[in-house]
Amino acid sequence: MSLSRRLVLRALVVMVLVVGGIIALTHALVLVSGRNDVDNLLRQESALLSEALGDQMPVVAGLDGMVSGPEAERAARQVLAIRPSGARHVSLVHVNGVRLQSTGGPAKVAALMRGDDAPEAAPGVARTVDTGIGRVRVLDTPVTDATDAKIAVITVAAPLDAVHETAATVLLVTALAGGLGVGVGGGALWLVVRRTLAPVREVSAAAKEISPADLTTRVPVPGTRDEIAELSTEINRMLTRIEAADTERRRYLAAISHEVRTPLAVAEGHLELLGGPEAEIVHAELERLRRVLEDLMAVARGGDGVDADRGPVFLPDLFDAVRDRVRPLAFAPAVVFHEASPQVVLGDQARLEQCLMNLISNAIDHNPPRVRVEVRVEVRRDTVALVVADDGTGIDPELLPRVFEPFVTTRSDQAGGLVGLGLSIVRSLVRAQGGSVDVESGAGGTVVRVVLPVAKA
Repeated sequence: MSLSRRLVLRALVVMVLVVGGIIALTHALVLVSGRNDVDNLLRQESALLSEALGDQMPVVAGLDGMVSGPEAERAARQVLAIRPSGARHVSLVHVNGVRLQSTGGPAKVAALMRGDDAPEAAPGVARTVDTGIGRVRVLDTPVTDATDAKIAVITVAAPLDAVHETAATVLLVTALAGGLGVGVGGGALWLVVRRTLAPVREVSAAAKEISPADLTTRVPVPGTRDEIAELSTEINRMLTRIEAADTERRRYLAAISHEVRTPLAVAEGHLELLGGPEAEIVHAELERLRRVLEDLMAVARGGDGVDADRGPVFLPDLFDAVRDRVRPLAFAPAVVFHEASPQVVLGDQARLEQCLMNLISNAIDHNPPRVRVEVRVEVRRDTVALVVADDGTGIDPELLPRVFEPFVTTRSDQAGGLVGLGLSIVRSLVRAQGGSVDVESGAGGTVVRVVLPVAKA
């Protein structure tokens, strides 16, 4: 997943959590606020009824100033007649064992308070009661006489349906608004992140254009003076250092080439004066060494600048020449040449000899001492494959995609000073002849195929 998507997704998760928290908090606040409004109404009505009932008690009191049960009941009826229930509440008075209820009020609550399912009076703070018609808020207030004896209980009840409906409506509206906000905010955030990370994509695109053959490319530095600009600047500084090191390496290789070519030329000159079959053999080997040096220089310079003189090559002759070059070497017993098919391919015999020698040497050098190397031919429809196979330990799967790169060795210990140029030179030589090379490797060994076109008759 791209960085921009990860940033947007994480930001959206945070936004959803924040918006969800705000929606839940808003819903809870609406519920609390609505319930507080109902409680205020209940307390207000209860206080008014208590005051009215207190004012009415002296009127109905006997000659001794005391209020009997029937007298308190008569006073309660008079008060309820004066203060009927409102549109949002129902008022009742429990007195003398009788439950008196005023007229009016919400029909469902009025019917509930008249029926047998009415909540029992419980003087104290307002409470919520779950009933068959939903939740009802109830407040019971005791009324006492001069001696603090309870003579009545005033009950005021109000439904909470409207509060819950309002809270549900607010929840729906805020959820829709929050969802819309998250969607719009997410889209805007995506655009902002894409625009902010545009310099990173430009740096990535420029970095893909950089290759070992051309280290002059630099990544663009945005004028934002932020971390991206700092990263781009440091990448360019690193490329400058790499380019300087590469230039120095090429200078060094050129100096080595000059130093080696001079004694080679002198040796070849003396051999021409000596003459004889031995001198011709040494001269041929020096010529091969000169070619190897030139090929090495071409590969080390980062290109495939290898020349090849293409022509018909008879495979049995090619195998005989390579076999003769291998025979005097110490590892010759480990190399088995199968009979070459009498095919003619289009290539450069000297270069093909060099390829096979490199592949054979590579198989010997990069495997245990008792490795067995086979050299054979695979005939295909329009091509022929020269195969060099060994039964060694194989190549590390992580290295396999890079085995043709210069200076990559398949030996983890790099024993013997091996620098890993064999396969790189082989690829350059084969490409110069219009062919291709591929490698297969596993626990049972490695197989390298040099595929060349069949020469047309």
